[in-house]
Amino acid sequence: MRKNPASAIASVICITLCLILVGCSSETDVDTEPEISYSDIPLVDLRHEFSISASDDYIPASVAQIIVDDEGRILVSERQEKAVHQFDSTGTYVARVARSGRGPGELSQYANGHLNGEVLVMSNNNGKLTEYRPNDAGVYSFVQDHAYRLPGPMRGIRSEGEFTSAYVAVDSVQIPFGVIPPEFTTDLIHIVRFDGDSLEIEENVLSIDRHSSYVRVVDDGQAMTYSTLPYRYSDYLTPLPDQQLMVTRPRKSTIRIYDEDLELAHNLELNIESRPVTDEDFEFHFSEFSGAELADRKALVRDLKPPFTGVMMDDERRFWLRTDHTEEGYEYVVLDYEGEPLGRFYLPETKRVFTVDAGKMYLFDYEIAEIEVYSVNI
Repeated sequence: MRKNPASAIASVICITLCLILVGCSSETDVDTEPEISYSDIPLVDLRHEFSISASDDYIPASVAQIIVDDEGRILVSERQEKAVHQFDSTGTYVARVARSGRGPGELSQYANGHLNGEVLVMSNNNGKLTEYRPNDAGVYSFVQDHAYRLPGPMRGIRSEGEFTSAYVAVDSVQIPFGVIPPEFTTDLIHIVRFDGDSLEIEENVLSIDRHSSYVRVVDDGQAMTYSTLPYRYSDYLTPLPDQQLMVTRPRKSTIRIYDEDLELAHNLELNIESRPVTDEDFEFHFSEFSGAELADRKALVRDLKPPFTGVMMDDERRFWLRTDHTEEGYEYVVLDYEGEPLGRFYLPETKRVFTVDAGKMYLFDYEIAEIEVYSVNI
């Protein structure tokens, strides 16, 4: 049987396209980054540098934040005491920066600390933004109270060397009482500029997904209880020097760095080996629950663990990922700027890491009520 010339040409074209597609597919497979297996990353040693324990000047009790500035000065905020204390780079006590009270520079309730360069601002201080800067002796001292009414919680200082703009988060939706929220909601991030006594609010520049609390309606609908579930974690926004910004998105397995114009400057997509949530994980996280209450919680936990549950970036542009919380404690993995593994380590679950700077890791041990500083041998 004689073939139609047009049909023959179409067949050749089809075969050629198939070969091209196969070639492209093969090239894509070659370019795919290999999976990172956390268990294959070698463990590294931690070396204790010094501790800050109870003294006549300071009693560590309910540490909420540990912040280290560019000069190595250590600022510690206390939740219960409603105070901020300053230490030098060796852990020697320097001064109390802020105390509880309702006067100028005092904290009437626990406040969140934000540092950019040498500008320290405590937000949510009963509706005030309280600003401190180092004096001639290098001690952070009260500058002024700002009575701005922000549209939402402050997420960091944007301006460099001054306090003229900040990042503010606004809920995209309000969930009324008595309604179970969806698994994730979204915060819209705005840039707020301060001009005298007025605010200039830009349109939202980023969106941050955050997981909802596990909510149960009790007492025939008269009350609600809130708790957290493992392996459901939020996106995080972290201001960096030079008006850069880090946004980490666990569900998308990405770490993104934005420049001062909010243009994407670095995009790290992690290819992490899948890690199933096991029966041992459920036993560890839900040991106090049983029956229907346990089943309800387990049904809302995803089958696979996220690649990380939190990320810090140090001054050497290394990423410190908190990757799991098991009976062994908290697992941390350190990656370089391009995502290559450098090492991993475990910490007991009583220890919480707040920041990493100049090769040192600053944490608080809630069991012994002591601030500890370690260096990591990477």
